[in-house]
Amino acid sequence: MLLRGLLLGLLVGCCWANPSSGRPFANNYTTDILRLAKAAHIKAYMGEEAVHDDVEPCDNFYNFACGNWPRLHPAKLHNKRTGYLEELQELYVRKSAEMLKSPTRGVDSSADRQLKQFFSSCRSQANDTRSALAVLLEVTDFRGGWPEIRVPSWYSYEYDWLQVVALLKRRMGIDILLGLDVVLDYKEERMHRLKIGAPKLPLGQRRYYLDEAYSGDRERYQQQIVQKLKMYFPKQSQIWLDEVAHQILHIEQQLAKGLPHNPTLTLEQTTRQRTAADMKAAYASYVDVSRYLELIYNDTLYVEVYETPEDYLSNLVDVVRSTTKLELANYTIWRALDTLDAARIPEGVQPEIWCVQLTKKYFPQQLESLFHRNYNNMEMINDLQSTWADIKQVFREDLQASENLHWMTQETRQKAIGKLDRLELQFRSHNDVELIRYMRGLNLHGDRFYQNLVQVLQWRTHHLLAKLMEEPELVDQVYKTPQYILTSNKIRVPITFLQARFFWDPAYPNALKYGTLGFLLARQMLHGFDATGRRYDSHGYQNNWWDVTSESSYQRRTQCFQEQYAIFVQFKNKPVRDKQLMKRIVADNGALDIAYRAYQKWLKNTAETAAIYDRERLPLLDYSHNQLFYLATAQMYCTDYPDSVDIFDELPEQLRINTALSNAQPFVNTYSCSYGDKLNARFKCNLY
Repeated sequence: MLLRGLLLGLLVGCCWANPSSGRPFANNYTTDILRLAKAAHIKAYMGEEAVHDDVEPCDNFYNFACGNWPRLHPAKLHNKRTGYLEELQELYVRKSAEMLKSPTRGVDSSADRQLKQFFSSCRSQANDTRSALAVLLEVTDFRGGWPEIRVPSWYSYEYDWLQVVALLKRRMGIDILLGLDVVLDYKEERMHRLKIGAPKLPLGQRRYYLDEAYSGDRERYQQQIVQKLKMYFPKQSQIWLDEVAHQILHIEQQLAKGLPHNPTLTLEQTTRQRTAADMKAAYASYVDVSRYLELIYNDTLYVEVYETPEDYLSNLVDVVRSTTKLELANYTIWRALDTLDAARIPEGVQPEIWCVQLTKKYFPQQLESLFHRNYNNMEMINDLQSTWADIKQVFREDLQASENLHWMTQETRQKAIGKLDRLELQFRSHNDVELIRYMRGLNLHGDRFYQNLVQVLQWRTHHLLAKLMEEPELVDQVYKTPQYILTSNKIRVPITFLQARFFWDPAYPNALKYGTLGFLLARQMLHGFDATGRRYDSHGYQNNWWDVTSESSYQRRTQCFQEQYAIFVQFKNKPVRDKQLMKRIVADNGALDIAYRAYQKWLKNTAETAAIYDRERLPLLDYSHNQLFYLATAQMYCTDYPDSVDIFDELPEQLRINTALSNAQPFVNTYSCSYGDKLNARFKCNLY
């Protein structure tokens, strides 16, 4: 409540004190309100224990900085991870809601209007189950639709399951019984290839369907099916509801037998390349892959496809042979209904927020483009560029001074300087003309949500399937934070990252800017100089520019990190399996040091030092400017995980922050850590 009250005070203060008014009092008042709100923000996450010195920063700095995060943002509420950086995305969603609610103007492009129509229809109709069912029965207008409900007399011999699932794939993009995708060729990246095999099952991996340990999960899943069916068919008997739900789970259990026993196997390890004709010969008419592709593409395809996983289709033959057509029909239309139901607003979620999330899901680039035109923040861009110049300069000086990076030969350091000089920030932008052209064919209406949804699903599927005949293009991915791109030697900065007052504002201490923006930029910069980045030169071409001596030295020095982090095989009694662990370690430890030294350099070069030191502190917080730097960095990684997590695919944030700080002597000095404290490592690992 304190945090919310102060943030409200921030908004009121900004309204009362307009920085453009030219009045010193107004400017000072606004600055004081912003600083007070930011201090309350930091203090709220630290929690009462940290504030009252019950948590020692040298013992567990993550808990010191983030001790109150799980109470303020509990993961158990939504059964998904919560994190500080995710809050930036939530801010983007809230701003997008206001933007999409605004009336259509003459300056809006046709793409903007489509987004607003989709959003408006979602707000008004997303929970209209009757409309969803009517649209479904219209789209799936085949004999026997839903046997007991669609037609009283249902003749099983008329039911063609392959034709039905092909129709639903084309019209709604749903993978039922068969999964179909267009992917890059594993060996030839200049062409696409069809991938056919297992669809994504709702419970996921094989063990969730077949292992006794997950029987409780299966029971809950079956009850969820019953509840959904009851919502759409309130007049049906409980016996029918239970029977259909049982059929659905049973079929998925049988399908799961064709999934890999080892879920850690890569796609390449579970895939084989075959022609459609070979697959037809292997699986006969029970799973006629050639006919399925003809129904999808309206043409005969003479191409080799990827079959994955290898045992799935042969298992599907057994499922089709042993399952009655009535059960297959029930399952097929249930999967279509469940797809539409997934768009229904969940209980406890604000309709506007949910509808923005759906808009973002289906039109990510178009929404970003609209956001950029409404919230273009040049001040944030300038601050980011300035911070980047400082980070880059510190690293450049390290590369020039042989004593700092003595493990790297002079020749390799010169090449590293060349790569660093060409490394630039690239602010994400969109070609609005291309986005409008890409959306051609959509005609959305503000009062027809489920018709809109089906139209969007069909539109997306059309673009996906058409990729088979197109030459691959560089995928313009949507990132949440700055991302280093190996093939261009650029750090791409997302539009949504450039939101005022989240990380930085001119009213805040610069310690926060270097501890957040500086740290994130330094992390991405170092990805160009790690074990993967060294294989790509300054132009983004694959070219290992390190010599043997530097590579050997790198391996020896990273061995220290490997031994230090080797103990982290579990966290909260759950296994940790981070395939990118060394990449993460090098970036975390190096960025923390570089960002801190960039901040110290800024302090040293700033005039009016006494006044600056006072400005570098915050009200409510009895911490020095250097202590604020480390608080800002740690709080970026405040996180809470739900109990449902089985495996940590990335090293948990608590372990990342604490271990990196234990290697940082400036942190030890700043918080006066004693010999023997947990975060004062006896042997400190360092690389950059």
